[in-house]
Amino acid sequence: MFMPGIVWKSVHGKKYMVLRWKKWENGQSRVTKEIYIGDEERLARILENPGADLEITSLGYGATASVIAMDRTVGVKGIVDEIMGHRGSGMSPGDYVLLFVMNRLSDPRSKNGMAEWMATDFASTIYSQVSSQGYWNVMDRFTEPQIREIKVRIRDRLISMGYDRSRIFIDGSNFYTYMRENGMARRGHNKAHRYDLNQIAYYIEANEDYIPLYGDSYPGNEPDVNTFGMIVENVPDDSILIFDRGYNSEENVKKIEKRMYVGALIQSDHRDLMAIPLGRDSFTETRKRVYGREHRIIVYHSSRLEKRQIISFMKRFKMAYMKVRSIMASGDSDALIRAQYYLESVHLQETILLPDLRVNRERMHERLGMLGKGALFTDIENVKSGDIIDLYRKRNRVEHCFRTISMRDLMSPEYHWTDQKIRVHMLFSHIAYLFLALIYNRISEIGSLASTTEILKTIRITMLARGRSVRKVIKSEDERGRKAMDILGIRDLN
Repeated sequence: MFMPGIVWKSVHGKKYMVLRWKKWENGQSRVTKEIYIGDEERLARILENPGADLEITSLGYGATASVIAMDRTVGVKGIVDEIMGHRGSGMSPGDYVLLFVMNRLSDPRSKNGMAEWMATDFASTIYSQVSSQGYWNVMDRFTEPQIREIKVRIRDRLISMGYDRSRIFIDGSNFYTYMRENGMARRGHNKAHRYDLNQIAYYIEANEDYIPLYGDSYPGNEPDVNTFGMIVENVPDDSILIFDRGYNSEENVKKIEKRMYVGALIQSDHRDLMAIPLGRDSFTETRKRVYGREHRIIVYHSSRLEKRQIISFMKRFKMAYMKVRSIMASGDSDALIRAQYYLESVHLQETILLPDLRVNRERMHERLGMLGKGALFTDIENVKSGDIIDLYRKRNRVEHCFRTISMRDLMSPEYHWTDQKIRVHMLFSHIAYLFLALIYNRISEIGSLASTTEILKTIRITMLARGRSVRKVIKSEDERGRKAMDILGIRDLN
């Protein structure tokens, strides 16, 4: 490469100095880099006071750059725009989706707060300022069939890229909303304990790598058992389904009789199985007709699970006993009825006996004997019992998905006021979590799923501008951030 040299350029009759680098290529001299200096006066000012004309801007970079890099592989923007259609040179529906994802993985804001966040982030160099009304207008365009088609196309794209779909874990959760009750927002058992607010329910179908292949929203008061049909119709036919007790019913098992599945039995409904003696951390097999058909049953014990359950049960038992004693001591005319209702709500009506608050020792012994035990039912015959148990234990992967969504505010709080807007918001939020999971899978060696956004936040871009010359410096003070930049390929995002 040649040493840099100063040349003069003429623009509109005025001459300006430019620092130019050249190199030989194929026998010819080629310009590889230019930096604008200006006229003699500006050069003198730079030499006398090097920092006088320098404008320094520091912006968040990690999340936004990672979303751009990941979308170049997955193509979510293209899928959304193809289904929704886009005319003109302004932001497309797919652009709005990506901008939402960038914000959720960086500094979650409401639509009204998006502009304030953009002023501090690299996204402002990609998109013009976005108003909340712009978001409302775009969100209004999404119809229910389009929302479904977008999710199906994304799922199929992920599968075509090789993401595992052989084992699918399903589970549901809920997110509170400030809106009044309507078709979607209903009162229910809220996971965040916001019983003063309505909630919206959502389910996820995730694989072992935390990748959500599909998901959908539904009314917040709908029991899990009633949603099983709509869930399984979106799971590939050759996938093994793994689900928890909340979906158990004869009708639901009939819906999957031609599939492979693993579920868990409710202990209190199968005391005969729980009475089977087991050594510590062991298992046994039997067969039993449950939910309308004969199944392979695997009964197991886990000492780690037993330890956690003993602590939890004794804490719950003590709280319930104190609560019931307080109710009975009140002397109110309805004290007995209230105490009975409370014990039923915490499933201790057979353990704490009224009205004298006597503990049923036989029932207590039976309950303690169940701790650490579980029973699985499955139609899979060619897999070892231990492997079936391990597979079911991995169901906590989808629970971890929801914990991460909650910790990182990827879905809530929900401020929208119509069913349609809620569904669109949940679609955007689902895609936001998808990008987080995809990014995590790329950098899993340097952090956890929950820490991924924190790692990305350490990556910033500093732009040093002097006149028309801009130099970009991308860096992280965190070793994990520097590794993430290399793995994700975002050190030089063109």
